[in-house]
Amino acid sequence: MRIKIAKVKVIRNWDKPVDIIIDGKIVKAREGENLLKVARENSIDIPGLCYYEKTSPTGVCRLCVVKIEGQRALVPACMTKITNGMKITAFDEELEGYRKTLLELIASEHNFSCTGCSKMEKCELLRLIARYRVNIRQTRLKPIWEKLNLPRDSSSPFLIYDATKCIKCQRCIKACEEIRGKSVLSFAFRGIATFVVAGTGKWSESECDHCGECVRACPTGALAEKDH
Repeated sequence: MRIKIAKVKVIRNWDKPVDIIIDGKIVKAREGENLLKVARENSIDIPGLCYYEKTSPTGVCRLCVVKIEGQRALVPACMTKITNGMKITAFDEELEGYRKTLLELIASEHNFSCTGCSKMEKCELLRLIARYRVNIRQTRLKPIWEKLNLPRDSSSPFLIYDATKCIKCQRCIKACEEIRGKSVLSFAFRGIATFVVAGTGKWSESECDHCGECVRACPTGALAEKDH
């Protein structure tokens, strides 16, 4: 006796088209899509430094926080999946003030010496500093990066890692792990003294094969290719 197997049509929620509202604008999206990605695709430029479209989100920089109707706390857009009928506030006085304060905090830990910086014109941090009119010389917070004694690793024959320019966004770590499947990079130490290491220490002594994926992912000049 033959048993007939019925074909069941699977309806996936993330394929369902929905409407959401961002700052009064109706936006078409798919259920389960990334909110930050959808907003940017619709010319709503929510700021962010840790989000990298090629990898999974981390939500560490907190610059993309938004308000969602029905939720009390501010929510990082990069960590939020779209649901039907969401009403989002992406820009208001409170959010923009919060973002500017965060940028001042990041700026206080960042070495803005751009001499020889390969990403000076493409630096995502500098673009946001200009956008939010943060005066890095007259900010409310004094620069502290020099006191941290963070390392500069130039042992690799192909790239340089300067921890004084690193914003700890994890983009290089995720790119190495999720795009290349190598997991060579990780964080050393904790808190304000955190920086990226390759392997167990020096870049030249690690399993890094110099593919350049981490350099492409870095939003600042922390990772740069050497001139040849």
